[in-house]
Amino acid sequence: MQQQLRVDAAGVVAMATRWSASVGDLSDTAAPAGLGLSCQASATAVNAAHADITAFTAVLVARVDTHANQVVEADTRYIANEASSANQLAAVAHRVAGV
Repeated sequence: MQQQLRVDAAGVVAMATRWSASVGDLSDTAAPAGLGLSCQASATAVNAAHADITAFTAVLVARVDTHANQVVEADTRYIANEASSANQLAAVAHRVAGV
């Protein structure tokens, strides 16, 4: 027996919207300013770590943004396909009823 796939189209769009908002939050990261204590890691090491984090964040932002856009596009195609299927079914039912 097949199970029906139920999709909450509004929920999918809301999820993609939250992902897009997260991209903005990820892009707002900044390295703290100021010098540390002598017992802390050297400024060079800290700067290198911040550079790595910035590069990683840029890649993550791009991926999340791409996936959010793809989810919205897929949801739009899904809704259009469902509407087309409903119209085709209605046309068949109309022909059968008219016969």
